[in-house]
Amino acid sequence: METGKLVVAVVENDAGMLKALGRLLRAAGYMAQLYASAEQYLQRGDHSHIACLILDIDLGGLSGIELQQMLVGAGNAPPIVFVTSQIDGGMEAAAQRLGCLAYLRKPFASQDLLAALQQAAAHQP
Repeated sequence: METGKLVVAVVENDAGMLKALGRLLRAAGYMAQLYASAEQYLQRGDHSHIACLILDIDLGGLSGIELQQMLVGAGNAPPIVFVTSQIDGGMEAAAQRLGCLAYLRKPFASQDLLAALQQAAAHQP
């Protein structure tokens, strides 16, 4: 599938990291939608077109894990890739129980993120 048609949403409260991820995604041919908080993402409404969600764990308000729980509970969770600077086995286990596609610790290699996005793209209709 052509990546240019895939929309990847990023929820990251670090403005520099959010901007860098947006640049990386666009350079790799994805359409990037950037959100500074889980609340901002939820306010957007319809997310059915999102091929993958890149999600930070610690967002200041609603956490990435809480957002994942809400999306999974509502039955409309896209594939999720977590990016975090936290080293917390419990968080990683919780994210994996809920079905995250990948769990990357910052700083991570851009190739690792792009490989996870390729996996998400493979599951698109």
